[in-house]
Amino acid sequence: MFYFRGCGRWVAVSFTKQQFPLARLSSDSAAPRTPHFDVIVIGGGHAGTEAATAAARCGSRTLLLTHRVDTIGQMSCNPSFGGIGKGHLMREVDALDGLCSRICDQSGVHYKVLNRRKGPAVWGLRAQIDRKLYKQNMQKEILNTPLLTVQEGAVEDLILTEPEPEHTGKCRVSGVVLVDGSTVYAESVILTTGTFLRGMIVIGLETHPAGRLGDQPSIGLAQTLEKLGFVVGRLKTGTPPRIAKESINFSILNKHIPDNPSIPFSFTNETVWIKPEDQLPCYLTHTNPRVDEIVLKNLHLNSHVKETTRGPRYCPSIESKVLRFPNRLHQVWLEPEGMDSDLIYPQGLSMTLPAELQEKMITCIRGLEKAKVIQPGWSAMVRSRLTTTSPCQATVFSMIT
Repeated sequence: MFYFRGCGRWVAVSFTKQQFPLARLSSDSAAPRTPHFDVIVIGGGHAGTEAATAAARCGSRTLLLTHRVDTIGQMSCNPSFGGIGKGHLMREVDALDGLCSRICDQSGVHYKVLNRRKGPAVWGLRAQIDRKLYKQNMQKEILNTPLLTVQEGAVEDLILTEPEPEHTGKCRVSGVVLVDGSTVYAESVILTTGTFLRGMIVIGLETHPAGRLGDQPSIGLAQTLEKLGFVVGRLKTGTPPRIAKESINFSILNKHIPDNPSIPFSFTNETVWIKPEDQLPCYLTHTNPRVDEIVLKNLHLNSHVKETTRGPRYCPSIESKVLRFPNRLHQVWLEPEGMDSDLIYPQGLSMTLPAELQEKMITCIRGLEKAKVIQPGWSAMVRSRLTTTSPCQATVFSMIT
């Protein structure tokens, strides 16, 4: 059985051997009779940590493979969890004994319930998270989970095992091949590769291969999936520039304090780790016509906007908002990245303009006239949307949405 994680669903697939001459095959005699692990999870991001711990809690000997152990629990984009819709999802994950809600209750710095003007059924629990605390708490949980082994390593290929006599013509995934040539066997393999499958980072017209800023992409695994007959589509997402806290004039901006009392994400917690009076505020500002002017005059310098690749519907870039909603002001939330962090995350200003234009745009906004950009915004082009083509004749026998 081979589980794919993509587009919000798990898909389990069995393959027909003769359709994949390029796939790496091993005979039953070559493969160990008893797999080293029951489950292998590829990728240590948000989905991977949940999948690995869920498998281990069910009694499966689980291996979590990640490029770097020290990046487990790293929040690559915005320092927040929850919101309208997403807060409901976190409650559902928590009901299944997932990790993220409990870790957020140990790591948040600003808790807020959104959509309170409507009924409780559509309230959205949301929290600003301390990046460093979240990563520390998640790694502590992962590294102390029984039956869960964590190993650094990039997966280069999948191992397909010869069919058993009673399943003539059928092959199954029985393990993985790492970039160093070593092999690991398991009953099931789960892909939670996030933005790493042939990932590309884009700033202006410049692109370079990366799973995220500072990390190498997964090329070999993407090639394997293509050889197996999967149509691997491309999605895109983005992140705003990071701003030095000391360079912002907060005194002229609208201050928003956290809720008192703070409502925890997890059903197992009655309170969060920090008192409301000790939490950090957020601040609100807005774009203006000068921002629109910079965007419209420099669209030719932005390959992200010119791409036809589908982006996130409810988290558009500032370029997309200016194009879709001309002559409007857009909210910019200035959010803290942690209790001792010197960085501010300008929620609502995701952009992919060249770095010098990003700083020019930022300093056009009220309160940010003297802002110093520490890290430019960028977009990630992601391989995703796994589907099979007709030549594959792969049999999808289980789908969980």
